Amino acid sequence: MSIPHPLPASAQPAPPTAPTAPASPGAAAGHHGLIDALPGVAANFAQIYFVPSASAGLLLFAVLALADFPAAITGLAASVAASCFASALRLPHTLRRNGLLGYNATLTGIAFGALWKPDTTYIAWLAVCVCLTVISTAALAQRSRPALTGPFIGAMALTWAMQPWLHWLPRTGALACDMGTPGFVFCSVGQVVFVAPLVLGLLTWYILALWNPRATLWALAADIAVWSALGALTTLWPTTLAQAGGVGINAFLAALGLGMFGRRPAARFAGALLAGVICIALGAVLGPLGWPYFTLPFNLAVWIVLGTTAQRGQPIAA
Repeated sequence: MSIPHPLPASAQPAPPTAPTAPASPGAAAGHHGLIDALPGVAANFAQIYFVPSASAGLLLFAVLALADFPAAITGLAASVAASCFASALRLPHTLRRNGLLGYNATLTGIAFGALWKPDTTYIAWLAVCVCLTVISTAALAQRSRPALTGPFIGAMALTWAMQPWLHWLPRTGALACDMGTPGFVFCSVGQVVFVAPLVLGLLTWYILALWNPRATLWALAADIAVWSALGALTTLWPTTLAQAGGVGINAFLAALGLGMFGRRPAARFAGALLAGVICIALGAVLGPLGWPYFTLPFNLAVWIVLGTTAQRGQPIAA
């Protein structure tokens, strides 16, 4: 009897295999939803500056990470949470994808990371603030009202009021902008997201200029005008110097926002100056109480100018 030799692999019959279970529709939908949410997560960073672009948001996140990595991480966590929450609520896909529902939550996360050291209550309260900002931003969008950074201000005011019970440890304060040089205006651009170094503020402005050069240049010009006026005012009223940082941030945002809403350059300059005046007034009232006003002057100035001026063109972002 001859010894049987094994067949070559190519000639051997294939072993029986178990039938493959079809992919779960729910799992496939969840995977697709996660991929679809990624542009919105990135765009949340750019919409802080009225830019509906995921690529610009990625660049701004990179600049923020270079300036303050903890703030960048908390901002990213808040952005992801906001996108997931908006998706769970089945809010309009276009608004989610363009970052129009999550930018206030992202800015809140950045502020938390820049101002306080994290602990258990910190994470839980940030999650609450993310949900509140998404709901309030969506409610305003449904009524065709510009939310601006109003939900962020509300979340931060509520957080500030709860500080005696939260017991969070503050982080080392960021460097302030030097008002003595024209670089103050670029530093103010970065300070919107708590980026202090002048070079990174300049880079932030350049990223914005790539998206809309005209609106960004006009906003810079308005901020320079406000900086010049503030410099003259501090010689007569030195106490206004304490509000220089807030004036720079809010004046730039007001001019940029009014440009994105199609207002004429004169209205943009008026909005920037009005934001500066409101900063000084609020600083005099809230400063002794230890309460920051964040971007409240920008919101008030833009809402006032939008209500009293005519729109020149189609707005770029709501």
